[in-house]
Amino acid sequence: MRISEKLYKKALEYIDNEIYLEDYIIGYGLTSAVLSDNSCGVSYTLREDTLGKCEEFFKCTSSSGNPTSKINVGMKVNEILKIGLFSSDPFTRSVGYATLNAILQNNMKNYEKGDIIEFLEVSFEDIVGIVGKIDPLIEYLKPIVWDVLVFDRNRNGSEEILPDWSIIELLPKCSVVIITGAAVINGTIDWILKYVNTDRIAIVGPSTPLVKDIFPVKILAGVKILDSKKLFKLIAHGAGTKKIVAEKVVEKIVLKEG
Repeated sequence: MRISEKLYKKALEYIDNEIYLEDYIIGYGLTSAVLSDNSCGVSYTLREDTLGKCEEFFKCTSSSGNPTSKINVGMKVNEILKIGLFSSDPFTRSVGYATLNAILQNNMKNYEKGDIIEFLEVSFEDIVGIVGKIDPLIEYLKPIVWDVLVFDRNRNGSEEILPDWSIIELLPKCSVVIITGAAVINGTIDWILKYVNTDRIAIVGPSTPLVKDIFPVKILAGVKILDSKKLFKLIAHGAGTKKIVAEKVVEKIVLKEG
């Protein structure tokens, strides 16, 4: 069963059929959803996979028709999950996973406050594979491990970033693997995990669904929403992860598996 299917089935266990989507916002870096029970979730905005058009979330029905979207305010969350978690549309998936993370926010247990850096156990003998360009982790790990291999679809002209297709050959050589939560949102997580040859795995970032017994990993590191109204405002103004953490509208937390 794919990760997306497991997450969908788990979320259905937590859903009250009366809960609906109160509001959502799609920002440049992050997407957020707030539900009618006041729970709030956040996910990465899959902007790299869009077509670059001025309007993509709302599709035109005709040359003069009113554009519509598959996800709308007022929809029941079970319908949003059914559409959003399996959609091929980047924005629809972003809203879908923000909704999923909002559901999970009210059901998190036994988590610890803190940054992933505080929980990683690495040594100078380790080769660390990082899927996704997570700058703070890269800079932290470089001086204390044997090597850091960074894989990303968008190399941005950097020789230090390896193309994502090199995961097939190089990720199995890594003794520690850290995967961005955005890989869950874009659906590549199942493919990535096929090439992991260690049990020392972490999924990190605000997109990470914080729920146990879904991922074959040691650590899930994400965020707890503290102020949804301020979070919405910051995302509307183009804020990313660093900003929402600095403004204390979220706090970093870690969920350990096993």
